[in-house]
Amino acid sequence: MRIGIIGFGNMGSAFGEGLKKSAEVVAFDTDASKKEKALEMGIGWAKDLEFLVANSDLLLLAVKPKDAGKVLENLRGKMEGKILVSIVAGLSLKKIEELLGREKVIRCMPNLAVAVGKGAIAYVCNELVEERDEENFKESFSKCGSLHKVEEGLMDAFTALAGSGPAFVMKFISALCLAGVREGFSYQQAMDIVLDTIEGTVLMLRTFGGHPEEWISKVASPSGTTIEGLKVLEERAFSGILMECIRETTNRCKQLG
Repeated sequence: MRIGIIGFGNMGSAFGEGLKKSAEVVAFDTDASKKEKALEMGIGWAKDLEFLVANSDLLLLAVKPKDAGKVLENLRGKMEGKILVSIVAGLSLKKIEELLGREKVIRCMPNLAVAVGKGAIAYVCNELVEERDEENFKESFSKCGSLHKVEEGLMDAFTALAGSGPAFVMKFISALCLAGVREGFSYQQAMDIVLDTIEGTVLMLRTFGGHPEEWISKVASPSGTTIEGLKVLEERAFSGILMECIRETTNRCKQLG
């Protein structure tokens, strides 16, 4: 399969890194300065959009939302049964079809971790996408991370939880590192400790399963140290703050859409 990437910014290039593992990848961007980066990554460069479309089986739309409408209008009537995969935030299947015409479309919402092949990627297909098309899509895009097929109505919530999620996780990591520095560690040492702790905890949960609260009870012994820290989190409404964070982010996604 040959995959054409329209737009070679942060997300387009991140997907290119993963997709090239299982497919021939060619990119195009109106910013010609990005050509060198693509070639250094082992990704081909198309001279124009028409060439990219003609020489691709699947097209990944990775442009900014403000540019998506013009690109889709330029693609109208040129798809010839090819699949369009859109990662443009807030752009619904219905809106894509209005601009593009009745074509095979898969709408995706990824997060930045696709850059290391560990992204969380939600997707939904329109009714023209056949089972074979979906399998081809999954085979290639699974190299960029885990795929989650969701109802389109949950795309905004997924954007908040997973799309914006890395920023919230980074904020959590930063806070723990600062806490470590406050207690006497160097910043780098604190970060190493925090990352090891997070990686180990995630692996343990994935390996053994169970509810996070069950694991919390195993760490927090009666009248011990951990329960004192948990008490502070409860008093400050830590869980409620995160829930409200996701709700407000979801609401903003709906407004932008």
